Amino acid sequence: MTRSNQPKIHTVRTSAIADALLVSLRSAVDLSREPAPTLTAPVAPEKYADIKTGLRLMAEQFIDPARAQTRSTDADDVGRELTAVLAQAARKGLPFEHMGAALEYDDALALHRSRQDQYARSSNNRALGNAGEVQIWVDDLLAVLAVRRVLGDEAVADAASAGNKLLASTALDLVAREKLNSSGAQGLPVLAAGRGLMLLRDAGVDASDLSLSDLEVLVALAGLELIPAALPGYGLDVDALDFRLETSLVRVDSRGAVLYREADTAQGRSMLPHSVIAGASKQAVKELQAGIDSRLETTPHNFAETSAGNSSLDAARRHVHGNGGRSMLDFAANMR
Repeated sequence: MTRSNQPKIHTVRTSAIADALLVSLRSAVDLSREPAPTLTAPVAPEKYADIKTGLRLMAEQFIDPARAQTRSTDADDVGRELTAVLAQAARKGLPFEHMGAALEYDDALALHRSRQDQYARSSNNRALGNAGEVQIWVDDLLAVLAVRRVLGDEAVADAASAGNKLLASTALDLVAREKLNSSGAQGLPVLAAGRGLMLLRDAGVDASDLSLSDLEVLVALAGLELIPAALPGYGLDVDALDFRLETSLVRVDSRGAVLYREADTAQGRSMLPHSVIAGASKQAVKELQAGIDSRLETTPHNFAETSAGNSSLDAARRHVHGNGGRSMLDFAANMR
């Protein structure tokens, strides 16, 4: 038997374009989770703790350094040694009648943990592999944005009306060679953009409407479908799924999807958590956002993209959070 592998997602940011693209993405990449097995942990038997304590004390007797020099290893000596240790354990009240159940429990627990580990490894590898395919798929859409910024909406719209990805790429390449020098034209990802335009057409999305924000939501939703379900009682977490989108990063784990953006800090430029896109639950979103707020509150920063929000260096604020109340002008001077 398996538990439902359909994730429950609480969205903070929504995008109709991302929703449309997600339908197409599901047809190209398997976003399903590996079904999590229903595993029942064995229950410790009566007197289990006493048995384990007794076995540990017996083991300590066998390895006592003070007796190592006089210990012999023939069958008679080992038998006498074993009998003496068992007799002492009996005199101390070791409940031998429960030892069989205790040892069976140890075997069952080892098997249970082995099955947990096997699922965690298998589902983790599957999620990482499929996330890589999602990244490749989305890279073609990122190419559309890159080409559109250079060649303009009209050129991209004309290419989008082409019959296939080859014709679309050729149309973009011709415009690029006309507008740019040869090196600039060669640097544009026109082939990937041609593929991306066909993906947009299949999803019913106008290329001029696509934005980086749509793709951030798209990979967040896809990642939350991919991330393996947590196993009850399993202490280890699976690897996070990272999706790179130009200068942004969307990191997805079992709790939710967090957007990271490049930011200027006192230590230089680095990636900082910016906001929560979606979570496994409302509570998960609340906890993730609280963690982000706490970090940003104590890290003077300025997000590189002004449209992304400048947080503690926003012009509307008087002081830089987490920097002893220094003025914005003082901090800006040190950032130069």
